[in-house]
Amino acid sequence: MSNPHPARPLFFTNKKSEAPHLRTWAEFRKQIKAGDFGDLWHQLTKEADREAGLPALTPSTDFPGRASHQAAVANRDYTVTAAATQRVLRNALLFKVTGQRSYKRCALRQIYSLIDPAVWVVWRDHNPVEPRIPADLRTGWISRDLGIAYNWLCSSLKPSERQHIIDGIDLMGIQPFLKSLPLNPRWMNDPSNWMTCIVGGLGICGMALGDDHPQSQQIVKLSQPTMESYFQVIGSEGEFNESPGYAGSLYLPTLYYSALQSFAPGKSNRLAGFPFPQCARWVQYLALGPNRIAVFGDGYPELGPLMQHYAAVAAATRDPVIQGLAKHYRAPNAGSDSKVPDIFEFIWLDPTLPAQTPGPDYPKFATFKKHAAVFSSRSDWNPKGAECVVYGKAGREPWHSHHDTGQVCIDAFGERMIRDHGLPAGGYPKNFHLLRHEYYNSSTHGHNLLTINEREHPHRAFKGCYLSEGALPDGLGVHWVYDLSICHPDATKVTRAVFHFLPNIVIVIDDAYAKARAKFKLRWHTAKPCKIADDGSFKYTIGKARMSGCVQSNSSGQLRFDHGRHEYLPPYDCTRDGGKLDQPREPYVDIRTQGKHCRLLTGFATGPSSSRHVTWREKNGALSFEDKKRGRFSLRLSSNTLHYETPHGSGSFDLSMMAR
Repeated sequence: MSNPHPARPLFFTNKKSEAPHLRTWAEFRKQIKAGDFGDLWHQLTKEADREAGLPALTPSTDFPGRASHQAAVANRDYTVTAAATQRVLRNALLFKVTGQRSYKRCALRQIYSLIDPAVWVVWRDHNPVEPRIPADLRTGWISRDLGIAYNWLCSSLKPSERQHIIDGIDLMGIQPFLKSLPLNPRWMNDPSNWMTCIVGGLGICGMALGDDHPQSQQIVKLSQPTMESYFQVIGSEGEFNESPGYAGSLYLPTLYYSALQSFAPGKSNRLAGFPFPQCARWVQYLALGPNRIAVFGDGYPELGPLMQHYAAVAAATRDPVIQGLAKHYRAPNAGSDSKVPDIFEFIWLDPTLPAQTPGPDYPKFATFKKHAAVFSSRSDWNPKGAECVVYGKAGREPWHSHHDTGQVCIDAFGERMIRDHGLPAGGYPKNFHLLRHEYYNSSTHGHNLLTINEREHPHRAFKGCYLSEGALPDGLGVHWVYDLSICHPDATKVTRAVFHFLPNIVIVIDDAYAKARAKFKLRWHTAKPCKIADDGSFKYTIGKARMSGCVQSNSSGQLRFDHGRHEYLPPYDCTRDGGKLDQPREPYVDIRTQGKHCRLLTGFATGPSSSRHVTWREKNGALSFEDKKRGRFSLRLSSNTLHYETPHGSGSFDLSMMAR
């Protein structure tokens, strides 16, 4: 290996004539000097300067943002892996651009740690999903990023340094991957983030190493049809088959096809075609601001969504709204408590494309029918937090799902007011995949749902059915009605109707017919502990928002009201590594009744915390309130009709499809 590295520079081009759509290094150096790009570059440089003299990160390193118990057991968990590989890439890119040798020293120090089997042992998690398979997520992740760093650094390395890195990637990454293939690992056949991380990651590694590794071309060729097969899991409108938090895993195929653009520059830009723009639209409706996303299923409410890759989709489609999505929901780099940008954002971001929020002609509501069948409606597109957003789902995701078919949530002014709690903050609990319903986060009882006789939704009850959805007359709002009967073995029919009267009123009607006399419970998870009064009203203020709610019965059973807080109870109070789960004690209010039929109407009114709570009143069967600023709002149920009156208009809605 006496000659300089022969592979093409990944994500860049040495000759503009060979790849007009790619930047040269000279163009990149000019772009990072000003504007948004310049601000990001300053943050990147500041972080690299801070870590210049620090020891390499190892599986035992404890640092802010990492769970201490992971460091205690020296696990190669996601957080330390992301932090270590981003450090490598950050310093490799900075050296390539500036020539400052301190960056190269830092990159090599971390690389040599990662390829040392005495330190990182193997590139696998302590708790592998498939113990018999040598390669897992860490294998693909680290191989990919070290391959890219090698690609950028190679021309400045001595032959012995190049050989040492190649040998390390081969030992820790490439050979475990190749040895896994005859064992028929799930990640070669089941489209998931495992496929895109492992197969795609090794494919990028092969592109990066070029002829410097004898099996590079084999790996690249193997990866291409496999990566293309991944897109079969995505619905025609961009619906992801996993929870919104995991939808960030589209980052991985985005990175793969970005690399392929420089590896095979003659091909059309795959990022401009299905499913990338469609996925951007789907996630646009689930992005809540500021820097938050709906957390149905396995997601973390406290973590920002992964959106950086949509900068690449924006560049490919020349769509400023997708560019705005990438910018406005930009999250700090994984594994860091500072605002360090993701290194690949520099690869993807086109600073010449303006970032825009959706304009007045961009619909404020949408319904998606595939997979979890999510819906969303908002008063406005303010990326810092709309006045009111109502969102929910008529189904469950095939992967990373909870028992939450029918879930409804409400946000206001950037605050989660009626909440989904996602995963426990400490990570996946012990035996969560087999016993997830024992943890309230995944249980039906941990969601904003009606239950019958305290029963969980059946495990296979993935999909409710939309009966009706769309805009209300005269632009007053939007509605959804869906059938949840499949989720309730003790009922003949269960339906839920959701109305968003613009801008800030949400109405939910739960209607259930039991097979025999039954116990009904409707639970709402509030943003903070509050009592529910004898008239069914409850109210609270948190951050910038306030909430006033009220529940009315339109069936014969007497209502009982209660409130409480969740708790993890032994033996379901441990992480999968044996530590104790945090106990955030999330609050809720309960509405209970008995009988063969239950029809409950819940009214929600949101507002800024600086305003007074509205007071819901029930008179002659109507539920109403007076807002001094906006006027009177009233609604009344009569048999199978919802009558409504708002300051902007009135009307009625036929609920006959909800009847038994």
